Amino acid sequence: MMVLKDILDVTLYGFIVGMLGTGLGGIFSLILGQNKKIFSFLLGLTGGFMMFIITFHLLPESFMLGGTWFTIISIILGVLFVIFVQSSLKYLNKSTTVISGLVLGISIAVHNFPEGLALGSSFFSLREFGFTLSLAMLLHNIPEGLAIAIPLKSKGVSPIKIVLFTALTGIPTGIGSFLGASVGMFSTTLISVCLAFAGGTMLYIIADEIMPEGKRLYSGKLSSLGVVAGFIVGIILYFK
Repeated sequence: MMVLKDILDVTLYGFIVGMLGTGLGGIFSLILGQNKKIFSFLLGLTGGFMMFIITFHLLPESFMLGGTWFTIISIILGVLFVIFVQSSLKYLNKSTTVISGLVLGISIAVHNFPEGLALGSSFFSLREFGFTLSLAMLLHNIPEGLAIAIPLKSKGVSPIKIVLFTALTGIPTGIGSFLGASVGMFSTTLISVCLAFAGGTMLYIIADEIMPEGKRLYSGKLSSLGVVAGFIVGIILYFK
């Protein structure tokens, strides 16, 4: 029963982290307006923070539990998963009148699922890492909520609907946390696969979306400084 309670606890934790992060992004969009410099720095900050998480925790833990080939193959599968989702949603956007904010929201909701897998898997393999990873995901989800909210705001969608929709995109984090914690009961190899798969998706999203979007919003050095700051924040939080 204690194991079941642990799984339910980490699942609830995943729902809170996911929905609170993207929901905060929706709220901040109403407060910050259209300040592209701030958005650019926040994107860089979350990208740097996630790079630290991937480099020092997700992938090393995956290598230790499953070995080199399981980790590499799972990283590749994670990257292919994101590419497939992106391609599918681009087709959806061309084929319907769904506004860009809704399409982006669907994409981010799908991206949040492997993050939940990482959180749930880490719960059984490296419990003390849970706080740092959860904080990373929370920070990571705030700019995502902003990215969803800004197009909706420009279309005149009501503030209540913006906050509600951005919060709902965090639900897959909780679902992923449940599955990650559940497989963690049975096999360290499955934990390794989940961690590396999540690491691959995050790595590709950082390289393909977060960093380029930061530069697109503001061509100065703020997003790059944000990346460095985010990486340093990760070091301070974990190695303090």
